[in-house]
Formats: sequence, C-alpha cells, structure tokens
Amino acid sequence: MLLNFLSPMQLAKGSTSFSINRWLRPMMASVLLSQPSFAHAHLVSTRFGEFYSGLLHPLTSLVHLVPWLALAIFSLMQSKAFARKSLLLFPLMVALGVMAGMVSESQWIIEDAVLLLNIASFIALGALVVYSRPIAPWAGLVLVALFALCHGYANGDIQLQDGSPLLYVAGVTTAAYLVVVLVAGAAALVNDQQPWGRIALRALGSWILAAGLIYGGFERFGVVGA
Repeated sequence: MLLNFLSPMQLAKGSTSFSINRWLRPMMASVLLSQPSFAHAHLVSTRFGEFYSGLLHPLTSLVHLVPWLALAIFSLMQSKAFARKSLLLFPLMVALGVMAGMVSESQWIIEDAVLLLNIASFIALGALVVYSRPIAPWAGLVLVALFALCHGYANGDIQLQDGSPLLYVAGVTTAAYLVVVLVAGAAALVNDQQPWGRIALRALGSWILAAGLIYGGFERFGVVGA
C-alpha cells in the first residue's frame, strides 16, 4: 500500500522519490521476512499442521505413492464400475489402517510383516496391470481392501506432537482419494481416447513391477531403507 502511494510522488519528484522508493523496498521486505512467527502461529492455532502432515506422508514415499498409482490403473483396467467401487473402498480402508497403526503398539515383527506386504503389493499390482485381464470382482475388491489396510497401517506408525490424530487420518485419507481419482481419471482418458492407450498403461505397469522388484531386492539384500 505504501509503495503504491509513493508511485504518484515518484512522478512528481523525479529522482528523489525514486531514491526513497529504492530504499523503502528492501527495508519493508526485511521487516516482513523477519516475522515468520506470524505464519507459524497461524498454522498452529488452526491445528491444520497434522492434516498437511498426513496429506504429504504417503505422497513423499515411493513405497506408498507408486503402488497407489498402480492400484488406480488396475482398477480402471478392470472396469469403470469396479473403479468406482475402488474409489470409495480404498480411502475408507486406508483410514481404518491408519487408525489401527496409530493405536497399536510398535512391534518390529508387525512392522516388518507390513513392509513385506507393501512391497509384495508393489510387485503384484504392477504385474496385474501388465496382465491386463479382468479378475473376479470380489477378488479384486478383497485385494484393494487388504492393500489399503497394509498401506494405511504403515502410514499410522508416526508420533504426533500433541496434534490431532483425526486431522492426520483425514490428511492420509484425502491423499489416498486424490491419487486414485486423478490417476484413474487420467488412465481412463488415455485408455479410451488413444489407440495405444492400453499398451502404454501396460508398459507403465511393467516399469512399476520392475521398480517393485528393485526396491524389494534392496530391502532384502541391499541397504536397508534404500
């Protein structure tokens, strides 16, 4: 506002106002940048930090994000009716898995088992996309539910600093829904409007399958956490 007010003065006073304006800009910028506590306090007071944490937690981990992409493509390649059911089932079961992971006691046996199942889903979903054949709808929905529970459980293994667990669960659930909706929609567009669409989706499934095998190999034989 102050800089806009100075602009007509600049026209009237020429170089003098230009000099004032030149000095005021960095001073005002310095004042604003020196007050980060305002934005931080606003975020904490509204208690949405846990929501964003939950939203980003699965999206910044390839062991979650890439299989979720494969799940969306797999659902679409089964049928559009199956994909619509998966859009509702997957986020719901992810939310249940997150809550189970948050309330359960941390045990390395369970954590290792969940990690192995998530890696297995990484590989299995990539293979199903490559296979590109319809399976029994009930079997597909059971697969989606188990897959969602395991990945949700893994995302529930987190320590919140006096935050709202419900907001965190809502964040992870929102991420699950958005990934499946957006990727399934994009896959449907490619599959329906391009003659090479299904081939491209199957090729992407082969890359996901290869990535799952490499990741599983690193976890089993290579550097832990690679």
